[in-house]
Amino acid sequence: MPGLMISIVKKDSILFSGGLGYADLEKRTPVDRITQFHLASITKFFVAMGIQKLIAEGKLNLNDPLQKSVPEISYTNNWESTNPVRIVHLLEHTAGFEDIHLNKMVNTTGKPLTGIAAIEEIENSLNCRWKPGKIMSYSNPGYNVLGYVMEKVSGIPWDQYINQTLLKPLEMDHTLFDLSGESLPTYAKGYDYRNGRFTVFPNYIPGSNGASSALVSNASDMAKFLHYLLNTTKKNGNDPLSERDIAEMEKIHSTLASQNGLQTGYALGNDFFPNNKKVTFRGHNGKGEGFSSWIFFNREVGLAYAISTNCNANLWPVSQVIEDFLTTDLEPPMMNSVIIDRAKIEPLLGYYQFINPKNERWEFHKRVFGGINLLAIENDKLVVDKGNGQLDSLIHMGNCLFRSRGNIIPSYIIGSDDNGRPFFQGDGNNFYVRTSYGPILFQKILIYLGLFAAVMSIIYTLVGIPLVLFRKIKSIDLCIACSPALGTICFLLAYRKMGLTDAINKELFTTLNTTSFSIFAGMLFFGIGVLIGAYLLCKRWPKMQKSIKLPLAFNSIFLLYLVVLLSIHGWIGIPIWRM
Repeated sequence: MPGLMISIVKKDSILFSGGLGYADLEKRTPVDRITQFHLASITKFFVAMGIQKLIAEGKLNLNDPLQKSVPEISYTNNWESTNPVRIVHLLEHTAGFEDIHLNKMVNTTGKPLTGIAAIEEIENSLNCRWKPGKIMSYSNPGYNVLGYVMEKVSGIPWDQYINQTLLKPLEMDHTLFDLSGESLPTYAKGYDYRNGRFTVFPNYIPGSNGASSALVSNASDMAKFLHYLLNTTKKNGNDPLSERDIAEMEKIHSTLASQNGLQTGYALGNDFFPNNKKVTFRGHNGKGEGFSSWIFFNREVGLAYAISTNCNANLWPVSQVIEDFLTTDLEPPMMNSVIIDRAKIEPLLGYYQFINPKNERWEFHKRVFGGINLLAIENDKLVVDKGNGQLDSLIHMGNCLFRSRGNIIPSYIIGSDDNGRPFFQGDGNNFYVRTSYGPILFQKILIYLGLFAAVMSIIYTLVGIPLVLFRKIKSIDLCIACSPALGTICFLLAYRKMGLTDAINKELFTTLNTTSFSIFAGMLFFGIGVLIGAYLLCKRWPKMQKSIKLPLAFNSIFLLYLVVLLSIHGWIGIPIWRM
């Protein structure tokens, strides 16, 4: 980590507000309490507070349909007449919208997007994939829509509204929303660390209107903010929100899991984390180009901290050190368990399919490979197979709520939806429904055979080259394996290039250029290569030896299956710049 911003707060005092390391490695500028860091998705907590302020003023209602507030926004919801998208669904990521697409993550036009134009920019993500208000799936575009709602209801830009109603009353004078991408001397530079070297990221203009990711702050201001959160019971005329408002923001309102009693998960702009062994913290993570940030608090015990590093690094070790320090004088709670009612839970055992990926295009495979198996009941424990032989025993806390070993609150639940179909939620906000394992296993086998065929096409090519040189087989027979082999290699190179571009050059996704076209062409050539190989096999079939026919036919069949599968899910020839 080049630098680290740290704010550590207790209810009665600010323990530390400052930094470590460097804001600028080249100039050796140290991080101090006023060095500003880009906090990325922590923005959502502030936007949620702005919406809650409008609710407190009677200008908005948590259950207002989105169409009532902003009918000009276009989105797709096949259940709108019975299950409309509501404000609470956007706040809790339960509208079913997809996350932002690759070519919309940054704005390279040089001008910030505002008003309805900013929402139209991310319209391709505003598609409800299930009935709104049941299942959580993290969606940045939902918070961009909330920013627009805030503007429409308040009559001023969303960032100005938050500044007037939240930042100014708390005297957070060095906190702002970076909508221009301008690099200021007080900003820490964001870095990518790769192959032993630090590379500076440019400051991008955020995608859409910035309401999901534009927050910039420093240790001093974040300490003030955390101190306010821990002291909302002490009434102050300048407080933006009351204790009642903040408590409302800590409740989960709309998920099927919360309706069945689980309160671990994403509430109004903040998440609830179960992994401390003494107390629980809620808050938000943020990860952007060259920055990684966490903000956590527990209002009941009066502890809070914020950390940010100007590099895409893992903050967990830092978080552990701070939490160990803050909770030194606390004793772990006594944990009880409840014997499982077999008659109630045994009928719910079986295979559960994962169904809430953030993005259908890139994570469709999780619906096949991301499932779990509820295997057995052992007194107060539910044995869960998470795949690859990884077994976990979840401890029953009563009412079908479970916790992981070492956690102090339940973060799993098993139950049934309105139609009586069993569901399971756990591992954060992952949602599963019970289904027959047979069709899933069949899909797995086909995919594995397709991958095996891709590997074998490369092996056949390597073996076939010397056979052609020694005239043991004809060149055209080698092409039957060589074409899909080259297509496979091109696909893998394109996929790797896409991953590297996503990490360090997202602006290249926004236009047609050498990088975006090479990703498009590389993935397209996989399909073309397989089709060429299949055509040549059909053409040469009568003249080929039986010992060669069968393995090549096997390869063609299962490679064609992969091509069809990837084409259905939009992986073959991806015009990223036009998504």
